[in-house]
Order: sequence, then structure tokens, then C-alpha cells
Amino acid sequence: MNQLQTRFMVFAVGLALSGCAAPPPKQEEPKYTPPLFQTPAPPPPPEPAPPPQPVVVPVEPSPSELSLAEAVGHFERGEYTMAMKKLTPLTTDPALEVPGQLKALKTLAFSQCLTRAVVSCRKTFERAFKLDPAFDLAAAEQGHPIWGKQFLNARKNLKIK
Repeated sequence: MNQLQTRFMVFAVGLALSGCAAPPPKQEEPKYTPPLFQTPAPPPPPEPAPPPQPVVVPVEPSPSELSLAEAVGHFERGEYTMAMKKLTPLTTDPALEVPGQLKALKTLAFSQCLTRAVVSCRKTFERAFKLDPAFDLAAAEQGHPIWGKQFLNARKNLKIK
């Protein structure tokens, strides 16, 4: 081998070792193949049932409450004499709770004042204060020209503030 051939050989070997060689063949990534049978996902747990609604049984009004409603109806229709007749026994009816008795007393006092029985009206208001010292009228009721004055007189007579 002559010198030229030797140089060429060294050059070729150096070239081969320096990375000029072709890169290795690229390997393909395997393609995804779905499984033949898929297991279904478990169903979500059932939602808890809402709590049962309480059964509301309508409470029948007592005979005394029905009588009070009837008497107030007479008052509202301007039948003051009939209202007073129906309200009088209800003011002390033990079957009525205190708010019912107070409503009967107040409506009786209003009826008495409207029939010009102002002394009876004031005394009825006094009975209401004795039953409940915190008894009061609505602002519009207090300003009434007839019973408003009797209400204030009853409060003053019993020294209720």
C-alpha cells in the first residue's frame, strides 16, 4: 500500500468514527389498540333520599275560637249589639288562651264605645290590662276619637305605663 492509499484509509476510518455514519433506523411507537371488551365503570352511588316531610295535620279551631271569629264578624259588619252579646262570655272563657280573651275584650270595648257605653268601654279596657299589663292597641287604634280616649283613661286609672 502506498502512502496515498494509507492516508485515504485513515481518512475513511476517521470519518466513520466521527459520526458521519447514518443514524440508526427510527423505531415507531406502538399504536393504541382498544381492548376487545371494556369493563363498564361502576354506577355512581345513589343520592340519599330527602328526609320525609312532616305530616301537617290542620288543627280544627275550638268551639270558643269559632265563636270568637263569629263575634268579631258581627263587629266588622257594624252589628255591635250582637257582637257584645257574643263577646261578653268569651272574655272569661277558659277554653280561650289569653290572646283570644284579649281580642274578645278589645272588640267588646270597641263595640261598647261605638254604642256610646263609654264607661263600660273603659272598664272593659281595665279588665284587659288586668289580664295582661302589656296589653296595647295598634297605633291606628289608639288614635280613634272615641275608644282611644277610654283606652288611655283605663291605662291611667290602673297606673300602667
